[in-house]
Amino acid sequence: MSHANAKPRIDWKTQRERIDLADVATRLLGPPPGRRGEGGRKLWWPCPFHEDANPSFCIEPGKPGWKCFGCGVYGDAANLVMRIQGVTFREAINFMVGGDAIVPRVDRPASKLLARPEPRLEGPKGLPFVEALSLVADSVARLWTAEGSRAMAYLTERRFLSHETIRAAYLGWTPGVRLTTTDGRPYSARGIVIPWVERDRLTLVKIRQHKGDRPKYAEVFRDRPFLYPDPEAIRFRYPLIIVEGEFDALLLGQALAGLASVMTMGSASARHDHGTVSDALRPARRIYIATDADDAGDRAAEGWPARARRVRPPDPFKDWTEARQGGVDLARWWADLIEKDARELT
Repeated sequence: MSHANAKPRIDWKTQRERIDLADVATRLLGPPPGRRGEGGRKLWWPCPFHEDANPSFCIEPGKPGWKCFGCGVYGDAANLVMRIQGVTFREAINFMVGGDAIVPRVDRPASKLLARPEPRLEGPKGLPFVEALSLVADSVARLWTAEGSRAMAYLTERRFLSHETIRAAYLGWTPGVRLTTTDGRPYSARGIVIPWVERDRLTLVKIRQHKGDRPKYAEVFRDRPFLYPDPEAIRFRYPLIIVEGEFDALLLGQALAGLASVMTMGSASARHDHGTVSDALRPARRIYIATDADDAGDRAAEGWPARARRVRPPDPFKDWTEARQGGVDLARWWADLIEKDARELT
């Protein structure tokens, strides 16, 4: 992939000081109507992220941040544009700096990353939501530049993912983000960014780290994810294939479009028997447990309902990406299996 025409990376820390946040908000939300009982310099709008009878979305002119005192969400100008318009970090900066109109892209629906997390009995873990969203948007933009060329080559040449699949999944690349272990020790994670989006809500962000870095998959943000890439893609009376990891889910989903839905719960040990997952799986006509060909994958297949069938990747391959690397035509392999299974069930 050529990057000769790639645009230089934007220095947002420098640009942010030049942005009139109140002007950006007015372009997006209209003139501020104010808030009952509030005077002074602060500007108030109805919050665009929740029902808001008495405006609680606030900007103080001259300051770089905004905050909603109703739902608690906050951020800077770039976060606001990304959330409302559903665009990348670079597109948000162009909108603010150059006044460019934003045209939604058909391969990256604007609705996907708009909503804030729904209120939970247990709060989200990891980075604050706004920071996690910014990481996703920035890493998506970076992947398509010269800086992300090695990660792009890995996704296309080693994982066999098309550009369309990569865009639709919001995959990105980051040179490093500072995190903290469960016992409070700081560390940096770098690699391919994998966001989970469920019903217009960002629920999980992972980083598939560079070879040799540990942990192999670093969690950046978590707010009760349960299926990837999108549980709403489970179609009524279509077969459903459950695999072990995100890349296998994307690869099989790409190969079997129109034939079956493909999902993962993120690991072989994830539970499938709680209400949220059970309800999401109900429309599927037949469930195939296609986790890795190892002891963990076999254990994961145990305990599923009777309509679920264990399907191992073809010998001698451990997973579906290895099978594709070994020359297996995944679409034909699965089409033959599903057709044969349907005949046996009738």
